[in-house]
Amino acid sequence: MTTCRNRSSAVAALGAAFALVSTSCASGDPGAPAAGEIHVSHVGKDTVSTFLNRLATETGQVVVTRASVDDAWQSVTVREERGASLYLVEGPLPSAALPGERARVGGIAAVAVPTGRDPHDWLGSHRLHAEPIGTHDVALSRAPGAQKTRAPAGTRARLDGHGRDAAELPELHIDAAFLEARLKELSGAAPVTVGGRSAVIRERGSEDGRALARAWMRQQYEAIGFTVEEHAYQSGWSQGVNLTADRPGADPSRVLILSAHYDSMSNAGADDDGSGIVSSLAIAHALKDAKLSIGLRVVAFDQEEDGLLGSRAYASKLYRNGQMDQVVGVLDLEMTGYDSNDDGHYHVIHCNENTSSDLAALVEEAASDGELGLTRVDACTNRSDHAAFWRYGAPAVAISQDFFGDDGNPCYHQRCDRVDQLNWDYMRRLTEAAGRAAVRLLMK
Repeated sequence: MTTCRNRSSAVAALGAAFALVSTSCASGDPGAPAAGEIHVSHVGKDTVSTFLNRLATETGQVVVTRASVDDAWQSVTVREERGASLYLVEGPLPSAALPGERARVGGIAAVAVPTGRDPHDWLGSHRLHAEPIGTHDVALSRAPGAQKTRAPAGTRARLDGHGRDAAELPELHIDAAFLEARLKELSGAAPVTVGGRSAVIRERGSEDGRALARAWMRQQYEAIGFTVEEHAYQSGWSQGVNLTADRPGADPSRVLILSAHYDSMSNAGADDDGSGIVSSLAIAHALKDAKLSIGLRVVAFDQEEDGLLGSRAYASKLYRNGQMDQVVGVLDLEMTGYDSNDDGHYHVIHCNENTSSDLAALVEEAASDGELGLTRVDACTNRSDHAAFWRYGAPAVAISQDFFGDDGNPCYHQRCDRVDQLNWDYMRRLTEAAGRAAVRLLMK
């Protein structure tokens, strides 16, 4: 029997109201919850298999569930009322409470945001990641209590280069001039020709700006023989369009996803995340004539800046269609071009989620094998598109510059996020490391 100390209070703020019960642990029958109640709990890795949302922490997971959670390290029960939506907010969090904050669980804040308000505007910071809890349960097909999520069938076999020594695999080289030329086009520093007409992609926040960017990407991928499709989705009141570019492999039942987001904060978005989009394009260009054992799918996600809407919609679609098991892994490229002190520091983020650490090790090995002068710096975050796949048990990592270390881009989410801030040789080296990791998964 577990004894818990409870405290309850009614909290109302700025038109958003929730009744809250906070406990130091949770217990009870995980059957039908009280109407309008949800539970935000900090739990061990992979101990809860049905949830509304799940964010990783370094040691565990913060899950949002309809039912109470047995043996949670910490849990908060929230009873929803009209006029607000609940978001999970990842830091770095300030010491003072956030506007509408109801609780902090496992270093994640639960915040009530008035309906219709942009959560980042409400919070007053674009350095925080706010994610809606959703309204539909995710039910993973595995038993709770497992220490580690099983990888999709065949994943581990593909993480070792299909049994071949890495030295036997072909080298992959990236041209820094290609990166610079394409990123100048995508971020408005150089004109583009799309559909026979000259244009400038000045920003990728508006619908028109994103549509122009998609047309540009379509041209780039079709020119190297990839099959391009657009996937429209709706998330609440928001609508967006993801773009995929596929090149099949010998095994049609397996695919590696190489991803980045193409929207921006209504700015040029050269680093965030034009750099990831162009790194993905450069890797695809380098592999355009290669014989692939499994398929390569490049995905350009929409509305990452609005709360990972595009990647959440895409991952949910794969899961609903029974296609998530085809995903060998996800290499998400999130800001690959900024290194002001030229120390070669980078992140490959896995947070010990399912078998993502194996995928991270593969990237680190590729960086080391290539003698690229790169040094991994540890970080754990859910604030990029890789996290959408963690919710469904797929291995995924975010490959990024030293954003969480001591060399963050001062132009992050600012008007000055332009190409003149970037380190082209660093971008080449980090792109090459990601590409060489992809080769180990894609080729026999």
